[in-house]
Amino acid sequence: MNILLHKDKGVNIILYYIEMNHETNIVQPPLKKINETELFIKYKSSYSSAFIDLSVHTFLMCLSFYSIWYFRNSWVVIFPLLSQGLLHLRTFVVFHDCGHNSYSPNKTINYIIGSLLGIYLLTPFSWNYHHNIHHLTNGMVNNIYTHRPNETVILTYKAYKSKTLKIIILSYVYRVFFVIIPTVYFVIKERYYELFNILQNRKRYHQNIWLILFDFLFNNISCILLYRYYITYTYFIPFYIGITCIFLLFHNQHTYNPPYMVVSNKEWSYKDSGLVGSSFIQIPYFLKYFTMGIEYHHIHHMNAKIPGYNLHKYHEEVISKSNMFDNVVKLSMTDCYNNLWLVLYDEDKKRYITFAEADEEIIKDKNT
Repeated sequence: MNILLHKDKGVNIILYYIEMNHETNIVQPPLKKINETELFIKYKSSYSSAFIDLSVHTFLMCLSFYSIWYFRNSWVVIFPLLSQGLLHLRTFVVFHDCGHNSYSPNKTINYIIGSLLGIYLLTPFSWNYHHNIHHLTNGMVNNIYTHRPNETVILTYKAYKSKTLKIIILSYVYRVFFVIIPTVYFVIKERYYELFNILQNRKRYHQNIWLILFDFLFNNISCILLYRYYITYTYFIPFYIGITCIFLLFHNQHTYNPPYMVVSNKEWSYKDSGLVGSSFIQIPYFLKYFTMGIEYHHIHHMNAKIPGYNLHKYHEEVISKSNMFDNVVKLSMTDCYNNLWLVLYDEDKKRYITFAEADEEIIKDKNT
């Protein structure tokens, strides 16, 4: 074995090579294992980072709203409406990070920021209590919370074959899932129904019931006061764009083939939930500010305490020092589009399928 010194982008890299039959096979040196605890300490939230991120975000939100008002009588208003829709998506990611107590180092500050942003998002802060259960059960079929292993795919192929009235209705709803369900979810389910769900299943939640009630009352009363005289296209068009983007991302973060599905807690782990059960979406560079790192979902499910504004840096350091992320599912924009049609889970083949594939299988079964 000989050693070759290779220079790449100004950095000296040692490559090992083996000479066999006068041919040289270059082999990358074994990558070092990383210390995840040290990396977390390096990339966890800080007051200064949170302040800078929130300040820039708030400035852009104000600028976007001002642009909508300024161009309100011109077709040019389309552009600030679109940018406001993308900023709505980013606002939700900030809200989401506050729920994980990862946005800033202080739990109280996270709660205050999250509760205030929740008014704009029409989502009580207690949404995060329910969301945390998703992190405990992603890909786990049988879990103590009786939570679905995938939150956007609720039908199985076997259920679809049964063709009951309920299944037929649900299958038609799923054909326009990303058109209507985001609005139903944020405007109705998370604002009203989820309160009753939490009250009926109090043992699943560690939070004080009075805190949960306060979250709902604070959010709903504030929304009524704020939007009573301001329910116009200047809010609902960006709102619709934002919540649709949220659902498109969320679906692709966990819906792809082969899927991550384990039977019980014995086979499940946080690390596998991230590295195997969550994707790395290849977001175009010009959109990365708006997604705020949530596309690095494999890292987020490994350690939800790393703030979104640091996930890109974390990812880059890991891939430069180890091969831990080599087998993470990477999805292009084309992959994400194709995955939108994956609406059923085939328990026998252990994969997600489309309605077209399911109908084809049903016809085959009838003919055999």
